[in-house]
Amino acid sequence: MALDYETLITEGRTEEAIEAIFAAIEKEPEEEAHYINGGNMLHRAGKDEEAERFFQKAISLNSGSTSAFYSLANLYYDHGRYEEAVRLYLLAYSRNDRDADLNFMLAMSHVHLGAAEKALQFFETAHDVKPGDTDISFQYGLLCCRLGLYDPAEKLLGKVTDREQHADAEYNMGLLKLMKYDDKDAAITHFERAKDIQEDHHLAHNAIKNLKDTE
Repeated sequence: MALDYETLITEGRTEEAIEAIFAAIEKEPEEEAHYINGGNMLHRAGKDEEAERFFQKAISLNSGSTSAFYSLANLYYDHGRYEEAVRLYLLAYSRNDRDADLNFMLAMSHVHLGAAEKALQFFETAHDVKPGDTDISFQYGLLCCRLGLYDPAEKLLGKVTDREQHADAEYNMGLLKLMKYDDKDAAITHFERAKDIQEDHHLAHNAIKNLKDTE
């Protein structure tokens, strides 16, 4: 369905989009899409209490709305309400379990809840569906590092550093070289790259200093 305010949303004209969505709701008060789009724009504008009401209205109009569940879950996630976010993400997941972004958000929610093992399965699916997504590869690799799964972590972080300049991926690759191989020279190389990419990367600076002080 083509919506009159779509161009305003894509151009980032948030306040104008909100006004246009309100007008659309007056004309079509039972149209679920208006409330989802309105909620997303209100969330973007920092008006989250109103955004939550819009998402709840969309759900009341269509109790099977995957988009409404996902959008409300994102709002909860942004406010650190991870258990509530997971509950809603899972409702959307039950209808579309191969969506990469949904699996990624479920994984990240479980990471914040300290449930690393649960996060792994969702990262695996997200990466399988979107193998070229560096955000997914980095976070998946980071979790593998924390769990001592160094072989997959090295491959995942390597994908990131091969595709883009990513200071945090370089830094964590340096840590991995230390933990997996006890290779100080390789670690320093990655830490140096991290600070070259991001001059104020304090963790990389400290790691270099500490390693050189022990030589």
